Amino acid sequence: MGQGRADLAIKNVFVFYGGSVLKGCICISDGLIAYVGKEANAPKADAVIRAKGLLALPGPIDVHVHLRDEGQAYKEDFFTGTSSAVAGGITTVLDMPNTVPPVDSGRRLLERARKARKAIVANVGFYSLFPPDLEGLVELARAGAVGIKVYFHQPKTKLNISDPEKLREAVLAANELGLPVAFHAEDPLLIEASSARAEGGPVEAFVSSHPPEAEVSAVMTLSNLLRGLKVHICHISTPEGLREAKKAGFTVEATPHHLFLTSDAHARLGPLALMDPPLRPEGAVRDLREALYSGLLDVVASDHAPHSLEEKMGPNPPPGIPGLETMLPLLLNEVAERRLPLAELVRLLCAGPADIFGLDRGRLELGGPADLVLVDLKAKTRIRATDFKSKAKYSPFDGLEVRGLPVITVVNGSLAFREGEVVAEPGLGSVIRPLRAGGRAEA
Repeated sequence: MGQGRADLAIKNVFVFYGGSVLKGCICISDGLIAYVGKEANAPKADAVIRAKGLLALPGPIDVHVHLRDEGQAYKEDFFTGTSSAVAGGITTVLDMPNTVPPVDSGRRLLERARKARKAIVANVGFYSLFPPDLEGLVELARAGAVGIKVYFHQPKTKLNISDPEKLREAVLAANELGLPVAFHAEDPLLIEASSARAEGGPVEAFVSSHPPEAEVSAVMTLSNLLRGLKVHICHISTPEGLREAKKAGFTVEATPHHLFLTSDAHARLGPLALMDPPLRPEGAVRDLREALYSGLLDVVASDHAPHSLEEKMGPNPPPGIPGLETMLPLLLNEVAERRLPLAELVRLLCAGPADIFGLDRGRLELGGPADLVLVDLKAKTRIRATDFKSKAKYSPFDGLEVRGLPVITVVNGSLAFREGEVVAEPGLGSVIRPLRAGGRAEA
């Protein structure tokens, strides 16, 4: 492997490789990993990064991101959203379909992908809603959809998913085409009943209308209906919901805000701490964090959901916060503090997402895509939302000191982010397809 010439060599670097941390050199050619080993045996390279002892990890995959753009470009666009990703050390994001207009067909997915391709600096895959007719699933699979998203509490599809038989038929049809189905799991009837009793300002009313019971009830319903199918539960916020989902054989993600913030933040930060599902009381958060440490979670994802600051601080604040630039630092802090093993971080952010959604990313291996992040586990930094590359320059984590920092992000073998600055040109990222739809080829 030391023969020939490489495009880029990353020298004096620690590498998480084959489950262990090695010191040496990584070489990249034609966007792929060409060499990992001792520096003395490495091929010559046209360009060199001297990593100064940084730690190289496989490029993280964020499976729950709202890039907005199109009719919501004032909140975020493809360039600012993917710039936020690489600034946070994330090399691949999966974009949710509740866009304006929504993604609910192969034609719409391809249209959105074409618009994204010229602007993105990270790799992007696209979810879809269920199409109005299940026959449209074949077109979606061919277009390269990474999965189907279902908003159980607030259906956004013309398909009648409130009918249990129709929902099961739809999930089975999607699974047969290799499409996992991801659920926002909250019970609409419990939300409706709770909303009728809600009091207080907009934050208090929203939180009380989305009680923990709504999540647990929805997960139990899905468990009874879809047990054993390829179902992914998004942003779990209750330990009871997590247990029910795992018993059903579902994969489960949690967000950093549900892992590291409690409902006390509502009183301190108001709308800036409002998300859906809402933050939970300390006991639930502690139990969810124990699930993180014990390996029960399958994925950590940001649920990056940017809004304009004017909207967030207005009379009807929408739920959602930016998360792409805080997720990896928050988890690196857990590694630095020895609460989370490094191998678990890689499973949760890299290998796990790749396995669930059938992607050829998330691993640092010879011949694989050269998506990497170089991190400094010793660096202490303070999260500053005003420095975000996202258009949404606010965060409930603003001002928090963490230990562990993404320093350099490499996407498709090229530098995307280095020491505080996005250095990639728009278009560096690829529109990716799952392996069952042709792997690396763009949609």
